[in-house]
Amino acid sequence: MSGQHGYTEKMPATPRHPSIDSGWQQLEDFMDQLHQSARAPIERTGFYQQLLNDCVTTLAAVGGAVWLPTPQGRWELCYQINLDQVVDRKDADTASAHQALLHSALTTNEPQLFLPRSGAASSSTNPTDAVLVLGAVGATSGGKPPALIELFMRTGSSPATERGWQELLNSVCGAAAEFHVYEELRTLQAEHGLHEQSLALLRRVHRSTDLGQTALEIANEGRRFVDGDRLSIVWRRGKKWHHLAASGVDRLEVRSDASKQLEQLAERIASWDEPLDYHGSTAEELPGELAELLERYVDASHARRLVAVPITLATSEDDARPEHKRPELVLIAELFGIQGKEFSCQRVVELAALCEPAFRQAVWLNRFPLRTTLRWADRWARWTQSWGITRAGLLAVTFVTAVAALSLVQTDFEIEAPATLVPLVERDVFATTSGTVREVHTQHGTDVKPGDVLAVLEDPQLALEIERVQGESATVRERLDAIAAVRTDRRVREEKPDGRLPLSAESQQLEKQLASLMKQQEILEQLRAALTIRSPIAGKVITLDVQNLLRARPVERGQILFTVADPTAGWRLEAEVPQDRVGHVLAAQRDAQSGLPVRFRLAGELEQTFDGHLESVSATTVMAGMDLELDPQAVQARIVVDASQLPAARPGMSAQVRIACGRRSLGYVWLHDVWETLYSWWSF
Repeated sequence: MSGQHGYTEKMPATPRHPSIDSGWQQLEDFMDQLHQSARAPIERTGFYQQLLNDCVTTLAAVGGAVWLPTPQGRWELCYQINLDQVVDRKDADTASAHQALLHSALTTNEPQLFLPRSGAASSSTNPTDAVLVLGAVGATSGGKPPALIELFMRTGSSPATERGWQELLNSVCGAAAEFHVYEELRTLQAEHGLHEQSLALLRRVHRSTDLGQTALEIANEGRRFVDGDRLSIVWRRGKKWHHLAASGVDRLEVRSDASKQLEQLAERIASWDEPLDYHGSTAEELPGELAELLERYVDASHARRLVAVPITLATSEDDARPEHKRPELVLIAELFGIQGKEFSCQRVVELAALCEPAFRQAVWLNRFPLRTTLRWADRWARWTQSWGITRAGLLAVTFVTAVAALSLVQTDFEIEAPATLVPLVERDVFATTSGTVREVHTQHGTDVKPGDVLAVLEDPQLALEIERVQGESATVRERLDAIAAVRTDRRVREEKPDGRLPLSAESQQLEKQLASLMKQQEILEQLRAALTIRSPIAGKVITLDVQNLLRARPVERGQILFTVADPTAGWRLEAEVPQDRVGHVLAAQRDAQSGLPVRFRLAGELEQTFDGHLESVSATTVMAGMDLELDPQAVQARIVVDASQLPAARPGMSAQVRIACGRRSLGYVWLHDVWETLYSWWSF
């Protein structure tokens, strides 16, 4: 007590009962486990099942239920414990009153407690014989919560105990709201990954304007997009269907039985004009002829699942045509083994929507040269027939003037080539040994320092070898210790060995064996250290999707696992100069006293042109294969650029460069392709 002299008498602390401490510890453990589950990537039903089971166990409740909202404004049961023992859902009045009670629990942000057979301020009643504690997950003002938690408690508890129930349920609802936040975050991350994968797919399929190459890119990249085993493209040209491309195959055997069956199946699917999802029993629901063709093809290909999507190539004139267009393309995705993670009919439909513009452009460009030539030939015939003698003379003067201008007027002669922007400092990180990737510690775009761990490999055979060497070393050491102990015995020293090596000789032999084992262990430890892959330089990891590409995958020694680049060290362009143009570049380089000037434009920068100069031209080129009909490989050329001019530079950006090769006549600049072709015909 406080006296007049300003001191306070300390009262002895009241000891708490051990059961109270154990109860608080149980509540703390329950909340810790609940928060950990809220951050774990589990399904919503599994989370609420674990939450409700732990709540009922911790509070010794009669039961409980978790309710989820429906679009119709009612509450749908997600998981329950002893709900039928508390609420008679077969009774319409009881079920209606219970639903009204659930809606009344949303009037406040705090959990509410309803006594048995009692009413609330909202005139909703508790139709049960248990104490109901209701709490909404998340804020209730301005919108419906994602879930509602209901606990069935026993009657006869004190008001303090009932307040404790409400406080605990409030904490549980907060943890459940945290689970929904993390669930939405994982959903957004998955959508972002799909968005990035779609962008990468679009960049690849739009890279080529050739019809066959575009189809091959769609087949190969689309197979990864849908996570299937094979993706085939069948195209209708006129009235016939042609097997155009298949994933993993550069050259098709179009006369094979498999290709013929696939073309017949694609024709029937295009006539049906609906996506087809076959997984064994669905063939019975299809039209008779289509089902027969499908069963015949599946028996030959051994596909466990097949998804086919017909595509109609739209044009700018299609909106004005009322008649229905027939599909011109069919994507057929097949699965032979275990079900892919992303493989579904919807995934193939999304792929068809993404690739339709690229294929439409390739088909249009495939017909472009012939149509343009015929159109201009018709115009030229009509124009010359309508001209007379005077106009013919004027035409001749104009022609002579044009020829003179093409021969005498000088202009800049430039060689155009595609290029790729790459950092000056770029290192490939190789697998130092063969094994399986156990951990990947980085991802695309991560900043790393020299020595940072990028991945960890595992080699079971190496681990077994280390255990063997350690076991043999331990055995040898024990034998040496035994020999040392025996040699201290006087009687043993006086006895002569009977047909065995002297102890000193055996000791020397074991010491040599131990030294050999220690050397083996040192080498094995070096091999174990090599299983940790580290960054050689500071920079960014520019390898795409390294988590899915490497995790749990077997790798071989020398295989490239990562690429690390330093964007701050500068940039250069790697151009691919066609072989029939590289002669002009080399000739201009010999005549120039310094590097040839280069101007270039990055992809997406349509209004800005940058300058650089040619650094070097590769002295060799690599043949793509033994097929002489293939186009020759381009010659690599390096171009130095000013990094300060490229504020938005990214590794791998495509560019179009023009290398200045001096000045030539206007006619040569415009028509040098035709001139060189005619000259080669005449001279060779």
